[in-house]
Amino acid sequence: MYFTVYVLLLAPAVLVAAGPTVSRYLAPAAAVRVLTCLTAVAAGATVWALTVLAVGGLAHTAQVQAYAHSSPRRLAAADPVPYGFGVIAAALLATALVRLAATRWHRARELRALDAVRARPAAGDLIVLPADHADAYALPGRPGRIVVTVGMLRALPVDERAVLLAHERAHLTHHHHRYAAIAQAAAALNPLLGRLRDEIAFGVERWADEAAAEAVASRELAARSLARAALATTCLPGPPPALAYLRHRIAARVGALRATGPTSRRRRVWPAAVAALATAVALADATVALVRCLNTLLP
Repeated sequence: MYFTVYVLLLAPAVLVAAGPTVSRYLAPAAAVRVLTCLTAVAAGATVWALTVLAVGGLAHTAQVQAYAHSSPRRLAAADPVPYGFGVIAAALLATALVRLAATRWHRARELRALDAVRARPAAGDLIVLPADHADAYALPGRPGRIVVTVGMLRALPVDERAVLLAHERAHLTHHHHRYAAIAQAAAALNPLLGRLRDEIAFGVERWADEAAAEAVASRELAARSLARAALATTCLPGPPPALAYLRHRIAARVGALRATGPTSRRRRVWPAAVAALATAVALADATVALVRCLNTLLP
């Protein structure tokens, strides 16, 4: 097996290291899209590298050899992966897939728990919950809903409520839950990608902040709304919704809104592009090696 399969195992660490640069030099919408691509590539590299190593290593078992009728010497020449590496890779791959299934199950359970909220009477896309604590979040699905508590509405004056609603509506309009879902799945497959998942979670909130500031034509009003909403509460009950107004690095978001509007400096993120391209080349090379191994095994 070519050494590139081992390069694939290192690719996630390199792509994770490139994440902060992407967030720093790209506007939030562009940063979220690029980070999601990097996360998907890194997760794919992890799964494919473990698959190739598992196939290559377990091909040396007596059962596979008896079925394939291949020459051990010929197999060793085409695929030098040790048997022990294959066993470890298979165990890690199985663990990653179990983690992915568990993540999807927990996410589905959380969404089912919110079905009762979605079924409440709505004014357009807005549902107001009779709760005293301040909270607001976007509830994706069919139909998508914006959920706000009475406590949150009381905490904000009318103009700042418009910011909040524009923020949550941006989550629904731009389908931010899809980016979050990809990031969560990738982190389940490879825990190292949790840093990119967190960057994407912050990025979608920044994206929605910028959309809200544009909708109300005032960055200061958007910053004031976010700061006042954060001061209205110090603790939110229950598990955090994926796209909640008050759950991701409030101080950093307020500071960004009070600064000048973000711009993208694409030339500064070339290391991330190079890392992604190198990973794609390694994926192709490892695939060729896997095909060669399978051709050796086929009777």
